[in-house]
Amino acid sequence: MQRNGWRALAASLIMGAAGAAQAQQLTVGVQASFNIDPHFIFLGPNMAAARHVFDTLVNRDADSRWTPGLTESWAPVGENVWEFRLRQGVRFHDGTPFTAEDVVFSFQRIPNIPGNPGPYTPNLRGITRTEVVDPHTIRLHTASPNPVLPGQMTNVFIVNHRAAQGALPPDFASGRAAIGTGPFRLEQHRGPDGMSVTRFDGYWGERPHWQRVNVRVMSNDATRMAALLAGDVDLIEEVPTGEAERLELTGRVAIFRRASDRVIFLLPHVGAERLSLLTDHEGRPLDHNPFRDLRVREALSLAINRAALVERSMDGMAVANGQLVPEGFGGYDPTIPVPAFDPARARRLLAEAGYPNGFGFTLACPNDRYVNDARVCQALGQMFTRAGFQVRIETQPGTVYFARTAVGRNEVPLVFFGQSSSSTRDATHVLSLAMHSQQLQRGLGQSNRGAFADAGLDRLIQNAAFRMEGDREAALRTAMREAMRLHAGIPLYTQMVIAAARQGIHYTPRLDEQTVAIHARPAN
Repeated sequence: MQRNGWRALAASLIMGAAGAAQAQQLTVGVQASFNIDPHFIFLGPNMAAARHVFDTLVNRDADSRWTPGLTESWAPVGENVWEFRLRQGVRFHDGTPFTAEDVVFSFQRIPNIPGNPGPYTPNLRGITRTEVVDPHTIRLHTASPNPVLPGQMTNVFIVNHRAAQGALPPDFASGRAAIGTGPFRLEQHRGPDGMSVTRFDGYWGERPHWQRVNVRVMSNDATRMAALLAGDVDLIEEVPTGEAERLELTGRVAIFRRASDRVIFLLPHVGAERLSLLTDHEGRPLDHNPFRDLRVREALSLAINRAALVERSMDGMAVANGQLVPEGFGGYDPTIPVPAFDPARARRLLAEAGYPNGFGFTLACPNDRYVNDARVCQALGQMFTRAGFQVRIETQPGTVYFARTAVGRNEVPLVFFGQSSSSTRDATHVLSLAMHSQQLQRGLGQSNRGAFADAGLDRLIQNAAFRMEGDREAALRTAMREAMRLHAGIPLYTQMVIAAARQGIHYTPRLDEQTVAIHARPAN
């Protein structure tokens, strides 16, 4: 062989070896820091991290369809009982076997973590008792019929009852209690900087493509994009809506996008008779709450130009919506149009309600939780002002915002909120949690930050949510139409998920917006 041929062969071997080595590790840039305790703070970034290390009884695929997880099969065995047959032969990362005892322990731990500002308890709503039939069969007894209970299980992570006994979040962060059955085992949690995980070769499911995954927290959008272009990371989430096309044009990056399961909407506070952040048109405190009037809530909706909001504030990377679930989800009613933009009618309605000169209110929004959230809120403020309202915009980091607007503590007249519905893949989740009156002991109204309550709507929601048989879809649509007629929530748009990866990596975005390494693979 000629010298040049040997050189070419050597170069190709070196490149091949480098490529193989590179394929063994994936570095992911994520936007938000996360906890590794899978029961502490019920937020998307925490669940995404947990899905690397822990399993759920029922899994969700990238399209949010229910698939077998630690449970091989499930079925109702009575109107108020579901039976789950657990997968046999599964072992935790420390080699101990998975049994029903770990499920019972995980269920008991979820509501009992002290100081948890966002517990996972909504996923256990309606469950009154867990019956262990044998080490690999459990029955969940519910207070009422619950057709979507398997979907709730897609967010309930199972921990090792031996390792997690008495454990608190710091014990998971240290790795001591972070013993799961998931596709990766925790190598190191680096606090606000991220984590590294290694492939668990004893995993019961499909083998991950990556031997090691390094998750790096990069809260700054520009930093994440620069790291991707420089080759410092292989995959990033939360690509800014205005930058996706530019990144794709470099030829070095592939963009992966889809409409997500998250609908962004506004929640007017109607529960309180008066709120300190409501003022008359001259800035004096109001002794009553205008949002309790349906005409005022309708005026809010009419003031919003959803098409312009999507085009200008979301750079076209969203879908205008007139209901609280995305198209294709159960309960989505194609007869409900995207609400009209009619500021003149909004002014007339305000005058009919007794506010010919409008009134003032505070709109509270996070500035780091939803795509372009602060930017959207500023645009909303301008639209409301043109319709006769006097609006004060307050944006805060999510850690402050969600605590401030929590159910039972919120004093903000209008709240900017997003709800993901992948667990049920229909309107059950958002209707029962955000639109139903607050009946927390029954697991209803746990996201109803506006304290909205209407007995008729409650009946319609319960009729749909607790229906095991019959035309459940029709019942869900009926409840959705009534919630929209009452303007209990004011939908804006369905958010999109946008990820980017270096050439050579293919990524399938999840409908639930969670970035999980098992959905990334070498392109060839």
